[in-house]
Amino acid sequence: MRAWTVAAGEPLPLETPAKRPRPTLNPMTAPPRTIAVEPARSRFPAGSTEDAMLAALSTQLGTVLAPATITVDQTTRFEVEGAAPDHTTFVQLVGNTGEFKSAHRNRVTANLFKLAWIKRALFPEARLALCITPTVAKAFAAGGWTTVATHDLGVEVLLFDADAGTLTPLGDASA
Repeated sequence: MRAWTVAAGEPLPLETPAKRPRPTLNPMTAPPRTIAVEPARSRFPAGSTEDAMLAALSTQLGTVLAPATITVDQTTRFEVEGAAPDHTTFVQLVGNTGEFKSAHRNRVTANLFKLAWIKRALFPEARLALCITPTVAKAFAAGGWTTVATHDLGVEVLLFDADAGTLTPLGDASA
């Protein structure tokens, strides 16, 4: 390993030694996959906030959304909280009615990562939505990375009003 010594204020050399050649992968394509999408049992009890969120999303997005299990290459399984029967729409929910905690922020980022992977590697034409409650909107500060990332990744963030049973695009809400 080569060490570089430079005077303060001087840029580091751009050349970095490589021990092995880098693979020539196109970062904009994913390998061919076998994908199976099957209905899953809902984790949310009838009448729960998340159940109401999914119903409101189905109405607003114009498609029946239901929990689904996605299996990739017959080995990797994961669930989405809502998927359209034709696999054109995928949604994740972050419902919280109490105090906002770091666990909620972590759930937001995990769900964003899952949705981004679905679009990038599995269903490139899919519509993606993340449905949140007002408490969780704190994870989307103006100019914050999650706010910018959702826009760049094409993920719609919808704010659920449990009292009215309605959804508002996060950018249009006064959260």
